[in-house]
Amino acid sequence: MKKILIIAFLLALVLKAQIVKSNLLQFADLASVENKTQILISGSIVPDDYIFFTSSKNPKISLSLFKKMVELQGLRFLKLDDFYFIDNLTDNQKNAVNNESLENSSINENLYYIKLSGNSFDELNSILSLYEKNATYISQDNSAVFKASEKQFSEIISYLPNFDTKEKEQVSFKITILETETNVLKERGTEINSLLELSEHKDFKLFFNMLTVPYTQSSNVIKKSNEFYGVLQFLDKNDITKIKASLFLVAKNNIQVNFSSVKNLPFLSNTSTYTQSAVQTQNTYEYRDVGLKLTLKPVIVGDMIDVDLNLIYENLLSTGDSLTPKTSKKELKSNYRLKKGEIIVLSGINQSTNIDVKKGIPILKDIPILQYIFSTKNKELSESILSISIEVL
Repeated sequence: MKKILIIAFLLALVLKAQIVKSNLLQFADLASVENKTQILISGSIVPDDYIFFTSSKNPKISLSLFKKMVELQGLRFLKLDDFYFIDNLTDNQKNAVNNESLENSSINENLYYIKLSGNSFDELNSILSLYEKNATYISQDNSAVFKASEKQFSEIISYLPNFDTKEKEQVSFKITILETETNVLKERGTEINSLLELSEHKDFKLFFNMLTVPYTQSSNVIKKSNEFYGVLQFLDKNDITKIKASLFLVAKNNIQVNFSSVKNLPFLSNTSTYTQSAVQTQNTYEYRDVGLKLTLKPVIVGDMIDVDLNLIYENLLSTGDSLTPKTSKKELKSNYRLKKGEIIVLSGINQSTNIDVKKGIPILKDIPILQYIFSTKNKELSESILSISIEVL
């Protein structure tokens, strides 16, 4: 029996040794040392009125844990500039706690004004939306104004340094639009084959096939940009492939950028016929953009760039004065992961257009009435392959 009492006494001593009692001031000192920050206490608070127990003399207390422990004691834990502050609840806040959750109460909401360091208003507004709130942007000094409770404001301020001090990364795109007429490939096939054989470019045939017969290739990503552009210049110089446009776009991280090359064409939308002294017809037109529309959205992850790509290409199927022109539409949505210096080649975009061609004796074919005798009108089918290269710079 005596041995049992001794063992019980020793066990009690061990358990007692593992439990450390701290008042609010001592508990705050432990948290401030662990998190390397300053935690101040309001002079209206008596530290000995709040007791905390830990299992060791130097516990690892995170700020989130300390905040929760303090709030459970009915106190406020606020983030102010570069330090934290513990204060009593106001009378309104105490009433709000008694009636409903302080987080959902609007009794103690104040108007707050924050001056931003960078272009981070959208990020701030996204965080506010989690509290079902929004901010107003003040462009004059890059600031935001919003209403929130002190607790909500303290939390928002603690998140702000994570994104407000960082400037958004950006990336540049070099876009080249190419057109290759299939009739030229057929008519000059032997000549082109000779050029392919004689070319000093090692990858000439690879790049040429990527533009004209992309289905024979296993990948549409190019790593050798200098060689690729050298081939393009060679093809353009020899009238095999035409460089229709070359431009640069700059996009910030996770921000969409757009490019379009279109014709604004009238389309008959409605026809009205009415009679007064004579029958009259009134046509109503709506204008539509027909052509190439490209949207890019980069997400920069270290040395890699994830690119969301959306390509829409509408082609006019026939030329002339038709009130109801016919168009075709092709659309591509895809995502690529690239390094800087790599090129995506989008090819195989075939386009066919019926062109009205007027032939005849010069001068006479353009004279009214006589033109019907000395000229003929025919429709010719024009076929070509559109290619787009996009380089990440």
